[in-house]
Amino acid sequence: MDFRYVALNGQGQTIKGSLEARDLAEAQRILRQQELRPIALDPARAASRSWCTGKTTVGRKDRILLVRELATLLRAGVTLSEATESIADTHGEDAVGTTFRALHTALRSGEAFSRVLQKADIDFPSYVHQLVAAGESTGKLAQALFSAADQLEYEDGIRREMINALIYPSVLVFSGLAATLLIFIVVVPRFAGMLSNTKADLPTLSVVVLQTGLFVKTHLLTVGLVVAAAIGSVVVAFGNQATRAQMLEGVARMPLMGPWIRRTELGRWSGMLATLLDNKVPIVRALELSQASVQLHSLRNTLEVIQKDTRAGIKLADSLSTHRLLDATGINLVRVGERSGELPSMLRTLSSMHVNASRDLMKRFLLLLEPAAILVIGSFIGLIMVAIMLAITSINNIPL
Repeated sequence: MDFRYVALNGQGQTIKGSLEARDLAEAQRILRQQELRPIALDPARAASRSWCTGKTTVGRKDRILLVRELATLLRAGVTLSEATESIADTHGEDAVGTTFRALHTALRSGEAFSRVLQKADIDFPSYVHQLVAAGESTGKLAQALFSAADQLEYEDGIRREMINALIYPSVLVFSGLAATLLIFIVVVPRFAGMLSNTKADLPTLSVVVLQTGLFVKTHLLTVGLVVAAAIGSVVVAFGNQATRAQMLEGVARMPLMGPWIRRTELGRWSGMLATLLDNKVPIVRALELSQASVQLHSLRNTLEVIQKDTRAGIKLADSLSTHRLLDATGINLVRVGERSGELPSMLRTLSSMHVNASRDLMKRFLLLLEPAAILVIGSFIGLIMVAIMLAITSINNIPL
């Protein structure tokens, strides 16, 4: 595997290049043997360009690495112009390298980095641009970029946790549906001949199951097309942002799932607000940017009202209390933060509380979801077996 690196030598000079190693650990060992201290070390891979948007398609992890790499170079004393040039050379002629080469050219012409980054093809969230602008104005660009990377990493972690939590229940449900379909295709039609026995008094349940199995086998292609169309409709629905938002709102009203999603959203919101305020972004603008990261429309509408209250001069804690967005503990944390001037620190504590509570709710939900899925699927398959056994019993009970 090829790795591209940016490192410092013994004299403090920036060295960039590429090397071949089996994995990241071996690449780090090779650099240490060469008495080089790595600043950035990434696998050499190209980014692609989206045909529909024209934006450079960079994965979440790659975006985090790019921002953190730039922040590390700036903290090491490398100038912004040299840092962008170094990243461009490290990525070569791929889309990321081309984008950073354009950034370097624009910086040399005297444009502000925050403005240049907004024009770049890489699609960063809006709060990243605001953090960069705040870092430029305060002279703490490296710190602002590290904060942006941390926030990107935090959001990616939440997303991965939710996906990982739903993988096993999804596999369980799909395998149960596949097993049920297999029974209808292979097992049930073998007993469909009982339907033509006029002497047998088959129970209604048995008749329904046998007729369904016979219909599935006879119209297998049609059933397959209907199932494929249903799956395709679900995929299209999930791909539509408006439909996805409506589904999320519906799920948020359910027991267990609702509090889990709400806690996750509040944890994301308070964490982002803390990051923005810590980097000297004005509170009204910080509320606007953090509100944009919330996916629940009902929660976002409440946050929008709170933002208007804050713009009108109402304290954040009072507005949160009026609209009952947080519990008493959360409101007290915000109120203490406003009075002491430590609002970012209090918001981080609030974010940690909500994230930990969200994880506990997620574990509780999964503890109930897995046995519930097994019970439902097992009951359905058992119902089919009972229907077949009742049919067999009915045949054996024909009077001679």
